[in-house]
Amino acid sequence: MLNQNILKIDKVNAFSSAQRYVREYREKHPERDVISLGIGDVSRPIVKPVIEAMHKAVDDLADMSSFHGYGGYYGLPELRKTILENDYPNMGFTIDEVYVSDGTKSDCTNILELFDFNSKILLADPTYPIYRNRAYALSREVYYTPLDENYQMVVPEEHYDVIYICSPSNPVGNAMTYDVLQKWVDYAVKENAYIVYDNVYFSFISSPDVPKSIYEIEGSKQCAIEMRSFSKKASFTGLRCSYFILPKEIDTVLFRERTINRFNGASYVAQVGAIATYLPESRLLIEENIRMYKENIAYLKDSFEALGFKVTGGTDSPYIWVKNKEDIPSFEYFKKTLNDIDVIIVPGAIFGSAGEGHFRVSGLGTIENSRIAMERFRKYYEENH
Repeated sequence: MLNQNILKIDKVNAFSSAQRYVREYREKHPERDVISLGIGDVSRPIVKPVIEAMHKAVDDLADMSSFHGYGGYYGLPELRKTILENDYPNMGFTIDEVYVSDGTKSDCTNILELFDFNSKILLADPTYPIYRNRAYALSREVYYTPLDENYQMVVPEEHYDVIYICSPSNPVGNAMTYDVLQKWVDYAVKENAYIVYDNVYFSFISSPDVPKSIYEIEGSKQCAIEMRSFSKKASFTGLRCSYFILPKEIDTVLFRERTINRFNGASYVAQVGAIATYLPESRLLIEENIRMYKENIAYLKDSFEALGFKVTGGTDSPYIWVKNKEDIPSFEYFKKTLNDIDVIIVPGAIFGSAGEGHFRVSGLGTIENSRIAMERFRKYYEENH
């Protein structure tokens, strides 16, 4: 019998629906210069020192004396050690608490295998839809908590077992401060619950009141699993390499056994490249890429606000969350901007019912395209409103 829970996945208000509409539009209008402000992929290439390290890794695979087979269930020891020394210094973690994998998109949902089948899973509304859809595919039930007036997740009074927190947030684009995150950790400790902390945008954090890691929060080692990725930080979206911390305070015996039985390790070439991202020369180049993305999203935020839109996010994240000024559903607004001004935005309904009336904009494209797109928005609203 097939898993009927997969039918719960919303196929109408989905990324795939928006992508299909854009694809069909491009096919019908090949002469149109369509610009995407919805891009979730990066536009800057992998930096040269990392590419050079991976070229050498490929050569290693061609020589029996340096050949590497399976990448190790938990990742190359050199990479895990490098992650600890650079990303979690003086936090007391050991190499056995570091897991290297092939993408946070997989990690953040596969981690549910660690928890009981009947666990109550809590998500924000709006939320990154993969959390919801993969939970359905694993035959799990999900529940929602709204965002408050500051676009922060509301801490519930009732009990939940697993809480997904994405900070800095996709899609809303803001980040949890120390005080807000402490409330969630206190809740998890009190309720004997667990936090799956999706921290893939950590390299964009610049606000002094926003922690770079949940493990800066007291009590977090008892309840939090933090996930990070090289995708947005180092342009590994097409390469796939990620990592997460599973503290020893959380019973990890079952998860280690689970990993041995379902995963043979991330790509050797990708892991060697990941190690090279920590080289001094790589750091400088990667920081420049991040600076350019942050400059782009700041420009987009200022531009939408100048046109009278209500905007949040964009300070510690490559995304902004924009309130639609027109009283039409978010998918209709998405189609309208594409048809009228050849600009792609992401409709808020994709991220849940509370996303209706909003759209997400990304700063991961180029500043040149952003300037053209915003000029189109400006002219459209000057001529039609």
